[in-house]
Amino acid sequence: MTTPDAADAGGWRARLTGWPGSVLAFSWGLAEGTLFFVVPDVLLTLTALFGFRAAVRQTLLAVAGALVAGLILFGWAANSPAAARTVQAVPFVRPAMVEKVRADYAEAGALALLRGPLSGIPYKLYAVEAPTFTSLPVFLLASVPARLERLATGLLLFGAAGWLLRRRIVAAPRLAVAGHAIYWLAIYGYYWGAL
Repeated sequence: MTTPDAADAGGWRARLTGWPGSVLAFSWGLAEGTLFFVVPDVLLTLTALFGFRAAVRQTLLAVAGALVAGLILFGWAANSPAAARTVQAVPFVRPAMVEKVRADYAEAGALALLRGPLSGIPYKLYAVEAPTFTSLPVFLLASVPARLERLATGLLLFGAAGWLLRRRIVAAPRLAVAGHAIYWLAIYGYYWGAL
């Protein structure tokens, strides 16, 4: 007997791991790199449960989207103080984060970008503060490992979970999606509560 989950092999899971998921990954990387406040890791970790190779591709596309976002914000901030004000108005961005970004740049230059993923400070703040501290090419070069640092961690953790639990995930993919959703709700509940 085929369950509804097992019968959907060509449906939502195929879209998640196929080109629609890839387009979404790039778009989400771009959106979160500018004004959206939910990280693309949510999509990438879900994809990693169902297809590691697809998740690797999506991770690279999310980084590409973030680089486009960084380019946009860097250029805007270099020409207008409105860029910093707009980013500082994004939900859950706090004044203390801005001061931390400035202090990081003053201390480490473009390598400050590597501190963001571990501190929970959004990339967009580093992008709008960057013109004061570094050049665009250096900023973009430092952005690649900075974006990959956090994204790769989730990719590897959920990829390993997908591999270890493959039989259960194939048998009940909606249960895997529910567990994934609970994980991210807990993460964001904690993160937003701590702010």
